[in-house]
Amino acid sequence: MNRLFSSKYSWAIVLLLLITANVISTSIRTRWDLTAEQRYSLSPQTKALLKNIDTPIEVDIFLKGDFRSSFRKLRNSTNDLLNEMKEYSRGKLQINYKSVDEMFNDEAKNFMFTEVMNELQMNGVNTDSLLQTKPTFREEVIQQMMGDSLKALGILPYTLEVQEKEEATTQRVIYPSALVRKGDRVISIDLLSGKTEYSRDPLNGSLITDEAKSISNAEALLEFKFADAIEKIQRKQKPFIGYLTGNGQPMGPETFDLVQTLDADYQFRIVDPSKTTVIPKELAAILIVKPSIGFSDSVKMKIDQYIMQGGKVLWFLDMLHAEKDSLAFVAQTLAYDRGLNLDDLLFKYGVRINRDLLQDMQCDVSKLVVGNAGGKPQLADVPFNYYPLLTATGAHPITKNLEPVLSQFTNTLDTVKADGITKSILLTSSENAKFVSTPAIVSLQELQTIEDPKLYHKKNLPAAVLLEGRFNSFYGNRASAEMRQYFTTGYGSFKTQSDEPTQQLVVGDGDVVLNSFTKQEPFPMGYSRVQERSFANKAFLQNTLEYMVGNAGIVALRNKEVALRLLNPQKVSEQRILWQLINIAVPVLLVLIIGIVYMQWRKKTYSKKA
Repeated sequence: MNRLFSSKYSWAIVLLLLITANVISTSIRTRWDLTAEQRYSLSPQTKALLKNIDTPIEVDIFLKGDFRSSFRKLRNSTNDLLNEMKEYSRGKLQINYKSVDEMFNDEAKNFMFTEVMNELQMNGVNTDSLLQTKPTFREEVIQQMMGDSLKALGILPYTLEVQEKEEATTQRVIYPSALVRKGDRVISIDLLSGKTEYSRDPLNGSLITDEAKSISNAEALLEFKFADAIEKIQRKQKPFIGYLTGNGQPMGPETFDLVQTLDADYQFRIVDPSKTTVIPKELAAILIVKPSIGFSDSVKMKIDQYIMQGGKVLWFLDMLHAEKDSLAFVAQTLAYDRGLNLDDLLFKYGVRINRDLLQDMQCDVSKLVVGNAGGKPQLADVPFNYYPLLTATGAHPITKNLEPVLSQFTNTLDTVKADGITKSILLTSSENAKFVSTPAIVSLQELQTIEDPKLYHKKNLPAAVLLEGRFNSFYGNRASAEMRQYFTTGYGSFKTQSDEPTQQLVVGDGDVVLNSFTKQEPFPMGYSRVQERSFANKAFLQNTLEYMVGNAGIVALRNKEVALRLLNPQKVSEQRILWQLINIAVPVLLVLIIGIVYMQWRKKTYSKKA
């Protein structure tokens, strides 16, 4: 060995060994994930999904640029995940890192500007004069049009504060999103979506967003987001989803976002059970949204037998008639029973919707007139406790890392005994809630009086429950021979119990999946017009449908945890110089020590030979 390294070609031998080791290491791809939560390991469901990709899928990532540490961490986690997924896809997954500007070439920008200018000219605007008086007009128009185009694709902006100097900060608009593309199909991914965490400001005690923890929650959902998008974009046929009508269900602009959401991932059908022999079995699930007219026994039996055939139902019900719009015309309104005639059916399946209205200190706000100044009414944002922000329980994959869900005039639920049925509470009130039993008088005036917080002593009142199992028919011993024959003709048999386990979702609010709107435009479901932000209503619906009729294994990935192991800020500040010296000085000292030892060894070795 000594002779080998004492040779004048020893450097070449060492170089050759290093090259050989590098080639071997790159050809054998082995990695050990030593994290407790297996952060860097793909689930078996994802691996199987990736191996079955038949044609190339492109993923565009919009995370270029310099970010602060928390966003760099998100970017690095996204890159690591996608590289791992690419390996298991055998190259069928193609990753592109882009900025949003690369989405629009000069030709596209010129087209956008020309379209706007033509429209202005048609409306009588002197565009030449406009360009002269406002030199930045072209750039502003292009930026606005680009923003609208990105929004239409689901690529949403995020304003990031960047610290330029020790005290000065500037704002940058970034787009932490991804696009999954296959052929003419495109699915967008919001990389930042997840449960927002808050902490108390030590100075004034106010709630502030805990960016590090919130981004950590988003990281935990990355595998689910990409796996879910890849699974959906590969579907040969979209499942059929039915929207039941005939009992006063809304059909107007308030259903715009619901229809758009369903039509994106499913084949959407409108079904009136009173006009069909039976509810078609090919419908993977049906939605019953805010009916206002009572159900006949004939329609109830059709729903019951659809469930017995393995069908799945999502119930979004308002048992009481209570609408905020009515308060614009009267000082107060009485919340009264709609008479839907569904209690017996739901009770048989394992749930009871109470005739009450949930009030919660965790709620949306409403603009109210609180005074008058100079003959003009003074408006203020006042908590509207009849619009609770429902809390998602963290134990179930549907609601894991889910933001609050906005509801309106919500009824609480109770679960009741039903043999063989598993009941999972998905949405609840906060820990500061109460309920008003019927007859309930709703008045905007009561919002001007601050109630004693001690009255809100109810905790985690259920508002949504998932029922799973083999359901027993409500009409098992009630159906006549004629009715049994009717369903035998329609389905092939009349069943007293579902042959296979199936699922039902029951929510004590019909507005959860509806949207507000103006004459100009509809808003997304779960959008608060006063707060100007969207809550997790759409994600709740999408997760539930995917769990019930899609790939439940993929949805289970939402349960993945990413532990946040932060440095102690105080210690970092106190020991900053020490660790900087260690990081700089120790490597230099090690090199010097190794060099001295090596020189001494060579000197000793060759002096003996001499």
